[in-house]
Amino acid sequence: MLKVLIVEDTATFRLIVRRQLAALGINSVATAVDGEEALELLRTEPDFDVILCDWHMAPMDGFAFCASLQSIPYLRGRHIPVVFMTSDAKLADPEKRKRTLGTAHGLGIIDILIKPFTVADLREVLARCAGYVPY
Repeated sequence: MLKVLIVEDTATFRLIVRRQLAALGINSVATAVDGEEALELLRTEPDFDVILCDWHMAPMDGFAFCASLQSIPYLRGRHIPVVFMTSDAKLADPEKRKRTLGTAHGLGIIDILIKPFTVADLREVLARCAGYVPY
């Protein structure tokens, strides 16, 4: 079963994403309120299959969090797909999305979900980045 880490600073949205994952039959979920908390969690529990990460957080944004993943010895050389979650509607434009992903791919960022997204959107992204296709 897929194990997912949600890194999101808004409690309501963490709950929404957790419920969407549960609707897909994914119940092995952990949450962190920011990148720093997520890094601490990954130091003790590094076996996540996918990370769903808010792009705009403080004090550590999504890019800084992804850049810091390789600071965890167990994760060096290991790839955990990261999906950014953002409310930046400009990224709905396919060309801007493609450019952003091109820049972000080196940090392990596989895709971007535009908030608010549906369970179907989440399912599609998980299928692409983790090979998981829930029924």
